Amino acid sequence: PHITATADDLIICADGGYKYKELLGRECDMVVGDFDSFGSIPETENKLVAPTEKDETDMMLAVMSGYERGYRNFVILGALGGERNDHSVANIQLLHYIASKSARGTIYHGDEVFTAFKNGTLTLGADLKGYISVFSLTDESRGVTIRNLKYTLENAILYSYMPVGVSNEFLGKESEIEVRDGTLLIVYKTK
Repeated sequence: PHITATADDLIICADGGYKYKELLGRECDMVVGDFDSFGSIPETENKLVAPTEKDETDMMLAVMSGYERGYRNFVILGALGGERNDHSVANIQLLHYIASKSARGTIYHGDEVFTAFKNGTLTLGADLKGYISVFSLTDESRGVTIRNLKYTLENAILYSYMPVGVSNEFLGKESEIEVRDGTLLIVYKTK
């Protein structure tokens, strides 16, 4: 989907993501990372230069920087499908981290959307078509209810080791996914 940043949005480029800043239609407000992927430290004022040996990924540092500045809704681009699959997995885990902070993170990858939420409800529009999958990111997600999808659930338990929520389908109705205690990962296509 086409993502448009408003003047109120904070754009943080993580390391090699700085190479794609022109695709955003405006400058990055901040650049974060150790810049091993970018190749050099950018000549810009608002940057956080991290050591190469660190516990956090550059993407995680970008999210943490946004969170510290009061942002609670994160749109993440360029997080999946790169040269290193371990970073793709780390970015899915990052969605779990964001959800644990009672914030919302969404990864856009082509026409796929990945999002996670903790102890709450996600409502999706009637315009969505195709497949949707629901996974538990916590060992157990309790009180899972799915309404207005092909396969429904009522007050169920999903487990992180059993992908029973894969390949559900939209029905052309507004749908709802709820979890009482746990964190769910939702994956669907926008077209």
